Amino acid sequence: MTRVLIVEDQRMMRESMESYIRQSDRYTLAASIANAALAEMSCMQHPVDLVLMDVCTENDESGFEATQRIKARFPGVKVIIVTSMLDFSYLNRARAAGADSIWFKDASQEELMSVVERTMNGESVYPDKTPEVRLGHTTSYEFSEAEIRVLRLLVEGMTYKQMAQALGVTTDCVKAHISSMLSKTGFTSKTKLAAVVISKKLIVNGF
Repeated sequence: MTRVLIVEDQRMMRESMESYIRQSDRYTLAASIANAALAEMSCMQHPVDLVLMDVCTENDESGFEATQRIKARFPGVKVIIVTSMLDFSYLNRARAAGADSIWFKDASQEELMSVVERTMNGESVYPDKTPEVRLGHTTSYEFSEAEIRVLRLLVEGMTYKQMAQALGVTTDCVKAHISSMLSKTGFTSKTKLAAVVISKKLIVNGF
């Protein structure tokens, strides 16, 4: 039996994943916790073969950092990051942390368990693209890579000048990207744009 550790701070999602594992005749639940900071210790306390890891957990503890620690201490343990966050940069961050696979929380039970099976069979499963997110009159697919970079800094609360310095461009360039995004979405202010992006979990400040 493959022993699974679940790291997820949303109770309903955690209970759903627990149910998926219990319904399978190939997997057993080793432990289920809400805080990624405790994941490495859980792997030390319980024999674990697979970790289903959220990105942002209880007390804002990072699943990426926990994954990196687990893979350093237990290289044979498989880690699948399961997230609702849709920023494409998370795919690269998951790879850098050593995650074997990454998938999205809105996947069906069958889809998620298929990713689990493929990962345990030695495959590294990463989506080709993130899910499409509706933002006003447009979707996230209509934003350019440059606009997404600006958007990420906008969500952090940076001013035009700070964003320009961080990106190595002019403030006029930053303003042009924000103006373009406002035009595409139909939102009337960059504050509204940032608020909707955060509510849709396209980008989450600090992660």
